[in-house]
Amino acid sequence: MNSKSKYNILCLLFLIFNILLAQEGRKQVIDSITPPTDTLVRVNKESLQDIVDTQGDEIRNIFSKNTTYLIHNAKVKYEDMIIEGDYIVMDWNSGDIFARGKVDSLGKIIENITFTQGGKKFEYTEAVFNMNTKQGTAFNVRTEEEEMVIIAEKAKRMNDSEYYMRRGLMTPDEYFKAKKDSLADVEFHTNKLKLINKPQGGKDLIAGPTTMYIEQIPTPFILPFLYLPASGKKRSAGILIGSFGERQNKGFYLERWGFYVPIGEYLDLETRFGVYTKGSWMIDNKLRYNKRYRYNGNLEYIYEKNISGTKGLSDYSESNNYRFIWNHIQDPKANPNLSFNSTVNFLSQNYYNNSIYNYNAINGNVTNNQTSSSISLVKRFNNNPFTISLNASASQNISTGLVSMVLPNLSVTMPQIYPFKPKNGAKRTIFHNLYLDYKMNLQNSITTTTEDMFSSKMFDNSNNGMSNSSSFGTTSTIFNYFQFGINGNYKEVWTTKTIRKDFDPTTKTVVSNDKNDFSAYRTFGGALSLTTTLYGIAQFKKGALIQAVRHMMTPTISYQYAPDFSTDTWGYYGSYTNEEGKKIKYSYYEGNVMGSPSNFENSSLNLSIANNLEMKVRSEKEDNGVKKIKIFETFNVNTSYNFAADSLKLNPINITASTPLFNSRMKINYAMRINPYKIQFDSPTSTVGYAVDKFNFSVASFTMGLNLGLDSSIFGGEKASDKYKRRGTIRYENYYFDNEGYAHFDIPWRLDIGFNYTSTKEFNRVSNVSATVNLNGEISPAPYWKLTASTNYDLESKEFGFTRLGFSRDLRSFNINFNWVPISAGFNKTWNFYIGLKAAILKDALKYEAKNFNDQTNF
Repeated sequence: MNSKSKYNILCLLFLIFNILLAQEGRKQVIDSITPPTDTLVRVNKESLQDIVDTQGDEIRNIFSKNTTYLIHNAKVKYEDMIIEGDYIVMDWNSGDIFARGKVDSLGKIIENITFTQGGKKFEYTEAVFNMNTKQGTAFNVRTEEEEMVIIAEKAKRMNDSEYYMRRGLMTPDEYFKAKKDSLADVEFHTNKLKLINKPQGGKDLIAGPTTMYIEQIPTPFILPFLYLPASGKKRSAGILIGSFGERQNKGFYLERWGFYVPIGEYLDLETRFGVYTKGSWMIDNKLRYNKRYRYNGNLEYIYEKNISGTKGLSDYSESNNYRFIWNHIQDPKANPNLSFNSTVNFLSQNYYNNSIYNYNAINGNVTNNQTSSSISLVKRFNNNPFTISLNASASQNISTGLVSMVLPNLSVTMPQIYPFKPKNGAKRTIFHNLYLDYKMNLQNSITTTTEDMFSSKMFDNSNNGMSNSSSFGTTSTIFNYFQFGINGNYKEVWTTKTIRKDFDPTTKTVVSNDKNDFSAYRTFGGALSLTTTLYGIAQFKKGALIQAVRHMMTPTISYQYAPDFSTDTWGYYGSYTNEEGKKIKYSYYEGNVMGSPSNFENSSLNLSIANNLEMKVRSEKEDNGVKKIKIFETFNVNTSYNFAADSLKLNPINITASTPLFNSRMKINYAMRINPYKIQFDSPTSTVGYAVDKFNFSVASFTMGLNLGLDSSIFGGEKASDKYKRRGTIRYENYYFDNEGYAHFDIPWRLDIGFNYTSTKEFNRVSNVSATVNLNGEISPAPYWKLTASTNYDLESKEFGFTRLGFSRDLRSFNINFNWVPISAGFNKTWNFYIGLKAAILKDALKYEAKNFNDQTNF
């Protein structure tokens, strides 16, 4: 074959090859029509319930296989589900979706895919999901439930509410959750895990046998199962995990175990129990209620059976303790014209000392002798100045068991009104400023004991009365600088019980008899007042250390008058003759809940002077070069002179003052009471005397309180964050490193010092003196550490009072706390050690707590 023929054959073959290639290219174009990167593919409504939205940098539709490939930045949205990944394949025949994360050159997943539904996010490396059945399987799953991160090797999605996971772990580590660290400090490993989305809201985590790992090392802490109810919009019933331990005088115990039950939409019930091997037990029921924008509160009843010692021996004792708490708060917006609130705290006698819980000692509750309770209902009116309030209050002495109650306490109050004020413009004349107020008060006072509460004996010593009181007055400015005021008052008291007294010469005692009938008394009085404000400023030469001193003085002079209601004219007082033949006056209304009429005429001139003294000093630290210093924030003096008294007309002089120092870090308060008359004693051995009408000024009482607050900022200096810019990471965020790699950190601290001194003499020959020092402080010697201490020392008895020491350590996912009360002023000494997880979902379930209570031999 010649060369020309060969050339022709080659050309023919080339032509045929190009034709075939063109045909194949044409076929590929038909099968590979690339749509825009954002497409909506509508599928058969019989198989899918919604439109499927697909996105991707590159989208390939293989129509012969009815398959779509989404490559890079792929996204599929179907109903409320969103799948995002680097590579997604969709099979329209079966409804299957295969998704895979981004891989590197070695085929390793470097970026997970995400599955989002209902605001919940899951991360996988690979997953298969069916759009028809809503079921799927995923590998290397990561999701978050409240404070927990859940990771599983394999997960199956059965439906919208159930997920099954294999070879999983859970961790509350916040660093791992934020992906600041690839390793968690604490993990809970399990082979089986179930996540349930409850229809009413919230989730449940249920795991099989679970092992706790700390820093990747397995621990002996193994749970046969783990159940963690995660909160949601709706609450779910569940078991409450308590603590366990041992106390010398109570034995081994299980404490605060119980259950939680939601009751309807607005209520829930929490019941906890405590059982001790030496016989003691307790139950704590707490009912909580909350209606949004209306009210919220709780009812709690604690009952304890406290058994100590060995039955049959002398150290054996039993006591029943109880505590009732009711707190109710009405939202002010619920009804501005009607409000109901309560704070009730009622305890059995010596509750804190006899309670099984040692938290009362740790928190210092054992030093409390008084509790108070109150319930109030207040009604206001639109376009009406009157307010009606119905109250009940109680004060309980825990040590003695004495209870003082006011039940009920009804008041109708009209605040000050100005009947002659002008409709427009400011009040200008003395008549425009004329005011009037009114108050009606009905009280029933009860004094009883804890044992007699809620029995018929409770009302044996009831004391009731009703008062109507009103005052009126006016104010005016005279001579431009003086404020003049005049006022009067009237009070009328009604009661159903008065007393009559007589001296029994046989028994030589005063006999009191109650007279049960309606009776009333009326009192009145009036006053005039005049006040002004004076300023004095002393300025010094420019450049002097002290630039100026300013003195502000507010003197007030007033006159008060009220008649003597013990005279026979009024009929409010009676009399009897004692053994010495001396006539003794007494009030028929003595001991009445509303008080009794005064037994002396008051015609007194009152004088008070309020002072404020400040100075300005030169300071280069201030922007204006001047610093203001308060020498006396307050310095007040007041006394009165009663013209109607037959002797001792001048009343004691009272002086109070306060001084802030060191930029208000220290504050000193003073109070002094000066007796103007001589104190006379009947004999050299008499300890108590009496005042005679001779001037001899002496200090009757003196009180000084000093409070000093110190902290780490007092010495100034640069913070570590300002001095060193290289900051640590992963639990070293509070460390800053210098150029040589040494770590630096701040050491914050706080120390509060209080000193109280009181000297009271009055009519005694020897003063009663008390002086105490109170200390309260804390220091963080290193990041995540804190030491705390508080105590007080009596300088007179030279004894320490209630003392508490403690430390806490933040261990990333754990907290360690230790509190020790070595001195408790005659109460129980105790200590408490706690280690537990910080996550709220786990802190009550996984913890260790050791306590010592009532054991005086350990320290």
